[in-house]
Amino acid sequence: MGYLLDDKRKKPAPKIGELIKKGVITQSQALDWLETIYEIRFFEDKVFELLGQNIIKGASHLYAGQEAVATGATAAIAEGDVIGSTHRGHGHCGAIGNKYAKDEESRQRHWNRMMAELMGRQTGYCGGRGGSMHIADVKIGNLGSTGIVGGNIPTAVGAALAEKYKKTGKIALSFFGDGSTNTGSFHESMNMASVLKVPLVAVIENNLYGMSVPFSSSAVEGAGCASNIENVAERAAAYGVPAMIVDGQDVVAVFLAVKEAAEYARSKCEMVMIEAKTYRWYGHSRSDPRAYRTRDEEKEWRSRDPVTVLSDKLLKEGLATRDELDAIRDKAEATIEAATQFGLDSAWPDVADLARDVYVVESYAENVIEAEKASAANALKATAAFDEAMAAIQAKTKKERTEKARAKIADEFGMNVLLMKDALIEAQAEEMRRDSNVIIEGEDVGLYGGAYGATKGLLDEFGEDRVIDTAISEAAIVGAAVGAAIRGLRPIAELMYVDFITIATDQLMHNGAFNRYMFGGHARVPMVVRTEGGVGRCIAAHHSKSLEPWLVNVPGLYVVMPSTPYDAKGLLKAAIRSDNPVVFIEHKATYGQMGAVPAEEYIIPLGVADVKREGSDVTIVTYSRQV
Repeated sequence: MGYLLDDKRKKPAPKIGELIKKGVITQSQALDWLETIYEIRFFEDKVFELLGQNIIKGASHLYAGQEAVATGATAAIAEGDVIGSTHRGHGHCGAIGNKYAKDEESRQRHWNRMMAELMGRQTGYCGGRGGSMHIADVKIGNLGSTGIVGGNIPTAVGAALAEKYKKTGKIALSFFGDGSTNTGSFHESMNMASVLKVPLVAVIENNLYGMSVPFSSSAVEGAGCASNIENVAERAAAYGVPAMIVDGQDVVAVFLAVKEAAEYARSKCEMVMIEAKTYRWYGHSRSDPRAYRTRDEEKEWRSRDPVTVLSDKLLKEGLATRDELDAIRDKAEATIEAATQFGLDSAWPDVADLARDVYVVESYAENVIEAEKASAANALKATAAFDEAMAAIQAKTKKERTEKARAKIADEFGMNVLLMKDALIEAQAEEMRRDSNVIIEGEDVGLYGGAYGATKGLLDEFGEDRVIDTAISEAAIVGAAVGAAIRGLRPIAELMYVDFITIATDQLMHNGAFNRYMFGGHARVPMVVRTEGGVGRCIAAHHSKSLEPWLVNVPGLYVVMPSTPYDAKGLLKAAIRSDNPVVFIEHKATYGQMGAVPAEEYIIPLGVADVKREGSDVTIVTYSRQV
């Protein structure tokens, strides 16, 4: 379709009765929307109260006023679709949980777990570890929320990529606010989603303010502005995708817009952008005095409260009486009161479990560990024999001498002698043949074969669906790998230099490494970020850093640095099979290094040291080029 901006506000919204007659919705669905809106509202009002009593602690960003967006959007998608949430995510979690609640008991249990999570209790969705800003339920496709503005968008793109690759017919719905649209992750993600043609619906909840700064204008002198355009949806033109603007206070309008967008994304496998104009009743957080907006403005928006808008429609169309609407309100309030009591009655997490689920436990059978030790010792001997042969064999050219030495090692040891880069290619190719869920994505990985040749030939064998060239967008590359991993793939994301990982640190650390722990052990992120680092080739300071001392201090992250081709192949295969996020760093000066590699299948267990030389006086522990 390309870029087309459809402002739905300029068209009369269909009546609820008309939608019921056409079979688009049922009357009970419309009434349930009101109940969900009320539940989110009462939940947020209660959270505000409990924050003041220090029962809920820390920062909490309330969704009151924006309930129609989450309610209408989640109602419009299918079960099995995926959502990505934000730091203001209580409404998203509340609405998606209601969608999957099949009876009143499970609905109450859902709100119980939400309130308990915000109180930091063991019975919460994440065992009390996520709290207000990091609540998730990955089992039903709620990828969770993040405290970094815009930080959730790349993972939703990756989730959409996974659904496209697996041909599930599912889509990803990414919620984010207007403040996110001025971040680099927004642009990187929207561009990636557009170029890769993934089934993504991007829902921008424009509540007019990024904390205190207006998106485009304010009546308050000195308030500033974040953008020179009024409508975020206009930015869809830069990505060549269709966009809509919708009244975010009208749940019916949101439902219809997202339903249309979801059908388009599902059938065309392309992104759609929706801007929902909405408003938050509270400040950015509880301490916010809202000095950047006028009370007249607040009064005007409150006249279009999502509760009022939907209630008035139901009354005017004769679909409910005032008494019935009051009963829905009272029932919702009772649900949240019961959830509050449940949270207060729940136990605190056991301090003995403090470090549980930082990692997925890596375990290997003893015979695998022992077999690898023997294989490593044999490879060490074979490599030494190769070096001796290279020094002794007479030949006209280095190539001829190398081939003769290789043949000698193959004959004597049954091993191949490979360059480091070729060992990396073999590892990736073998794992891609072994597991169809292994994909590669990143800069220059396809036709070019990687900046250092470590993906050469893989595009020819596995095709563009599995070896995916991307734009220079490190945050989106790593974030998409996180989302794809959570949704069942085993992505290998390549960054050209480890220096560039600084641009992707939010995604690598906050989403990749932390999600399992913060989500109570319910998430697995089996991804590898391949990169290279170190000095030795005079490629300038910003292409020569050794950042492993930083990375090894990130809880939840494995860091691997091979020293030989044997190590490179075996460790990379183990990293790809791991259920933990792994940063795999190759030293740029080792790509031309040659060494013996077994012809048969092997992996090197992660976390098990290799003894390169035995002695009696001193123990030296090192890694990579220093070995």
